[in-house]
Amino acid sequence: MGDNMSSAGNILKMLIGIVVLVIGLVWYTGPKISIGSYEFLGYWEELKTVLKATVGLFLLFVGLIVAWMGYDDYKMDIEMAKEEKKEETK
Repeated sequence: MGDNMSSAGNILKMLIGIVVLVIGLVWYTGPKISIGSYEFLGYWEELKTVLKATVGLFLLFVGLIVAWMGYDDYKMDIEMAKEEKKEETK
């Protein structure tokens, strides 16, 4: 009984995710709807602007993470070399 409820819950989560995905796509790619001086939907140009603005920040963080991993590997290599040297002298 518990497995069926878990499966139903997972299916419900997937359906909610698909609905939210479709709403997000329509939000940016749908037609502009004007009500008075307000416009709804059709924010494709704004999405492109946001993506252009965030690419540099994304590259900055990826570069920082890669450099940090390289530095950590460098420190680990030094530590392992010290350990090997200690074992050889024993």
